[in-house]
Amino acid sequence: MAETQVLAGHQVHACSLVRDPQPRGERHGVATRPLGARNPLWIESSHRYPSPLRLANKAVTVLNRRVGSEFAALLDDIEPDVLHTHSMVELPPSVWDRAARRGVPIVHTLHDYDLLCIRGALYKDGRRCRPRHAACRLLSAPKRALHDRIDVVAAVSRTVLDTHLEHGLFHHLPPERRRVVWNPARLAQAGPRTPRKAGEPLRFGFLGRLVGEKGLGPILDACRLVGGSGWTLRVAGDGPERAAFEHQSRGLPIRFEGYVEAAAFLSEIDVLICAPLWDEPFGLTMVEGYAAGCRVIGTRAGVIGEVVERVEPGWTVAPGDVAAMAAAIARAIAEGRALPADRQGAVAALLEELAPRTVAQTYLELYRTAGDAATPSLAAHG
Repeated sequence: MAETQVLAGHQVHACSLVRDPQPRGERHGVATRPLGARNPLWIESSHRYPSPLRLANKAVTVLNRRVGSEFAALLDDIEPDVLHTHSMVELPPSVWDRAARRGVPIVHTLHDYDLLCIRGALYKDGRRCRPRHAACRLLSAPKRALHDRIDVVAAVSRTVLDTHLEHGLFHHLPPERRRVVWNPARLAQAGPRTPRKAGEPLRFGFLGRLVGEKGLGPILDACRLVGGSGWTLRVAGDGPERAAFEHQSRGLPIRFEGYVEAAAFLSEIDVLICAPLWDEPFGLTMVEGYAAGCRVIGTRAGVIGEVVERVEPGWTVAPGDVAAMAAAIARAIAEGRALPADRQGAVAALLEELAPRTVAQTYLELYRTAGDAATPSLAAHG
């Protein structure tokens, strides 16, 4: 999106944390401003450490005054018209306060649940976190305390926004400054579909990491209820639970293929099944499926339900509902086709809304809204 905004004539500075010192630079017209990570553990290797140490690292992260001070120096150097923050997994919320004290309008995008959950998922050990764990409530408190510095919030799905509202966040903003803006999707040009031969079973596909929260287990249970004729299922992807899923699918027309080229895979199936058990913030796979001409059976929860009901209403099921999934699969087999031609207009409208230029323009409008709404510099009031 930053590159798209540069092409539109704007000056964009991208700040990100880096493990080792790096000079400032430029990438495709975007000025890059590396900021040294000052947390005890580096995010990409933190999983190797025991849980108590990871929790301690999270506590240091949200209270890291050194990162906040260095970010403030960047603000003084750049003097931006607006600050747009994204993931706050590794950044302390004090960056919002630093910007507000300088009178810089703030737009924040909610890509997941990291303001509420240290894992960013509100999902752990096969269950949704209701209520939230004590560690998440404690370590998200500094973010809650400073989130009212934000002038406009955008979420990548209605579910993500509503979840934050349900937990008491962003009520300081009027509805017009709480927006849903889906992630931009830069998709490769879809190739020709591989037609199904006469008499060939309907071709279902699953594309994703093979872990429990992706919902493959209930899908396999549903397939067994449907029976073993009139369909095939290709499972693309890998993960720690692959062996268990392969055992679960024994005797059914299901093939596990490991990592594949997504575009080719999608061109060779008729129906893509996207049914995670958790509220995925955004599902690019289903968008790729629609772009490739697939019908999508999706979970009713989260953004997947939002998109499927918009493109082809009636093809969603409740998360983990094996009987409902079996009924949807049987219905698809009975209809015996990929995405109907009369739904292509809805797909085209979806892809236009997700186009990088569209999303970039939407954010430019939000920046102007934030500028109009921003409070005077906190420093002016002492």
